[in-house]
Amino acid sequence: MGLVHGVGGSGGITLLLLSTIPNPSQAVVALLIFAAGTAISMAMLSTAFGLAIAAGPIRRNFERVAPVLGVLAAAFGAWYTLGALGVVAYPF
Repeated sequence: MGLVHGVGGSGGITLLLLSTIPNPSQAVVALLIFAAGTAISMAMLSTAFGLAIAAGPIRRNFERVAPVLGVLAAAFGAWYTLGALGVVAYPF
């Protein structure tokens, strides 16, 4: 999940980066470095969160916490989608 999120969540920054590089081969190298760095950092962050959940006090209550986290994630996704469609306003 971290790899996919890391690559997919940085499209705007990638376009800005590539638009400043006049040489196509250098742009490809920059894109590969940027994508790899972003994907690796997001994978590491996902791993850190996973380890924190598995080893901390949440572990003992995980069966109660997991559904709450799932509902919160689904609610955020619905809110974000509706905001992108213009149905609800983003507060910021």
